[in-house]
Amino acid sequence: MSSFAAAHLRRLGISAVMLWMLAVSGVVQAENNRHPCTSATLPLTTERQVVQSAECLFDGRVVKVDRVSAGSDWAYRLRLLLDGGRVRTVDLNRETGMPIDPAVLEEVNETLDR
Repeated sequence: MSSFAAAHLRRLGISAVMLWMLAVSGVVQAENNRHPCTSATLPLTTERQVVQSAECLFDGRVVKVDRVSAGSDWAYRLRLLLDGGRVRTVDLNRETGMPIDPAVLEEVNETLDR
């Protein structure tokens, strides 16, 4: 097998794992129909609920909220002020209040001991 083919298969495998992780996290949320940190009923319907979910998930204070394009839909981009004056920007799904980025979602799930 050529190194190009091997690299392509490896990328496909990584993509499949990431999609599986997103699907599993979505299934877990759909099963209990509650946000895992705030216990708000899903889907979230207000900007304030998404802000509360971000503050809970990242243990910080939201200082800015924007709407951004997320494929054919839109999401919230939040800027949070964390301990020590650090600033973090995250994109959250507008209905689940969970991170869109798979790496950030995995970090949050680990923090929540899922």
